[in-house]
Amino acid sequence: METIWWSTAYAVMGYVAFVGIAELLIGYIQPDMTGGVMIITTDNTGNPTERNLAGFTFDNKLYVSSNHWLRGWYYQARERPEVEVVVDGVRAQYTAIAIEGAELATLKREYKMGFILRFICGFAPSRFLRLEPKPAAGP
Repeated sequence: METIWWSTAYAVMGYVAFVGIAELLIGYIQPDMTGGVMIITTDNTGNPTERNLAGFTFDNKLYVSSNHWLRGWYYQARERPEVEVVVDGVRAQYTAIAIEGAELATLKREYKMGFILRFICGFAPSRFLRLEPKPAAGP
């Protein structure tokens, strides 16, 4: 019985280490990823952070999601929702809105990560932001 306990403990520790390494690798690679949506958030000192994400459009609205445990950009956007976004080379001002309720339930039904990706990411809960374009300033 003790052997089963230790085997299970080693398997769990190995999986946690695997997820940690995968998350760090994704965090390192993702800022340099091309394509998708670039979101520029600011930290509490006003320093910008750029993050390239795989954005998606649903019901004519632009969304980004955080599907990892390391999601500093997501928390920055929640704290300071006035963000810059680059889509197809066009940079504009947006407001990041956290998704909740019925809209969240709909997105979770429509936007599903496969089991392998969820396994690699340690089954981190998905968090979604809707990016609402700010009206252009008038003359």
